[in-house]
Amino acid sequence: MLPFLTAYDPLGGRSGSIDPLGALQSYGALADLLLPGVTTITTRSRYLSMLCAALATAEDHRAFPPGAAGLAQRRKAVEPFERLWALACVAANKGGHDGAADGLRGISYAERTYSQFAASGKRVTCDFPLLKYQSRTGAVGTYWTALVGGQLVHPDTGALAAEGHELAGHFPELPLDAKDRAKVADPEAARRASLPLDELAEWGGRCHLRAAGRHERRQLGEALTADDRRECVNRALGGMADDIPAVWDVPHVARLGGALGEIPRAVELGLPVVVEAVVVAEQFHEAVLAVFKTLLWWGTLHAGRPVAELVGDADFRKAFDRCRETARALGAFREGCDRRDVRAATEGLVGFCGQVERCPSERQLVTEVMDRHRRVQSGKVDGGVPKCDWVVWDGTALLRPTPRFQRADRPALASGAALTHPYRLEPFVHMLRENDVLRRN
Repeated sequence: MLPFLTAYDPLGGRSGSIDPLGALQSYGALADLLLPGVTTITTRSRYLSMLCAALATAEDHRAFPPGAAGLAQRRKAVEPFERLWALACVAANKGGHDGAADGLRGISYAERTYSQFAASGKRVTCDFPLLKYQSRTGAVGTYWTALVGGQLVHPDTGALAAEGHELAGHFPELPLDAKDRAKVADPEAARRASLPLDELAEWGGRCHLRAAGRHERRQLGEALTADDRRECVNRALGGMADDIPAVWDVPHVARLGGALGEIPRAVELGLPVVVEAVVVAEQFHEAVLAVFKTLLWWGTLHAGRPVAELVGDADFRKAFDRCRETARALGAFREGCDRRDVRAATEGLVGFCGQVERCPSERQLVTEVMDRHRRVQSGKVDGGVPKCDWVVWDGTALLRPTPRFQRADRPALASGAALTHPYRLEPFVHMLRENDVLRRN
């Protein structure tokens, strides 16, 4: 998985398929306490260099107003530059530079447009759609928090900071004359700027996603660890040596918490407590999610049959015990936690946790899980209409789930070791390694 540094995380933006029991709010809050600004979207850290170069080009050729107006105009001004750069990455990839476009946002748009320019022999322009909503899902919409968190831009105006100007200086200059560079800095005039395809390809060989040089990688590493929390996690990861997993699970997260406990600044920031919260919240969510998936399976194969036939079997009784056990652990953690930020992060699970802990029977657990699912779905809106339940429950039996949520195999019991959310550790490790930070540690 490749990384994405931003406040936007697609896990929080899709209401239809990933959060049937309403755990995303707590996941996002805990992940922000652990690795602020990092998300799960797949992309590359050189986006930061490109954005700094685009902002430098805009600031060289335009005057921006102060405050929020300047911020909005700067964010818009980088979009034509991004479109040309996307084409250049595709050109480099087609020219034999492996991985040159891996993780590129809007790659299908860029590849289609590049093919059209190559077939026609016309000069390349940035007059094409890169994404359906470039301002929201392109580089600016997904990386702005990283620019701010890396101290590369000023948060109020979007103007480049000294570190941003330095990073922009490492990025190859757009191969246009001053007149056309001024056009690229203006979204209204940018479509009139053009360059030959071979010059775009030559630029692509130097500016693509894997072409960062040693000094640029060093500065990108500094941006990734500019935030105290990310720097503490980086130090803890360095101490884990070769035991950094490709896919994180609860035991490895707990080991990270132990490493953070050896770092005074991490303790001051409460990071070991955050990790403890992650462990108990994940184990509770895994347990109740396994029950919900079991209900999907039952509804798929035994629609209309009384759920009493399910709750009496040995595996469901084990699942019931596991749910209550993990609910008690989460409740006890919150009761003894003296960090307000961590308590607030787990607030979204508190009510559900208490209801599960107080369940007197397996049958009541089914009611609580299905009631929770109904409330969660009713709070999601698609086209102004509340989302439908994945499976309908009439208090006695389950109807067949909608096709996309049907399950032919019974889910395994919760193990307590799996993470139901990724917590952004894999993307962060990738970025650190991409810029030689972990190797230096």
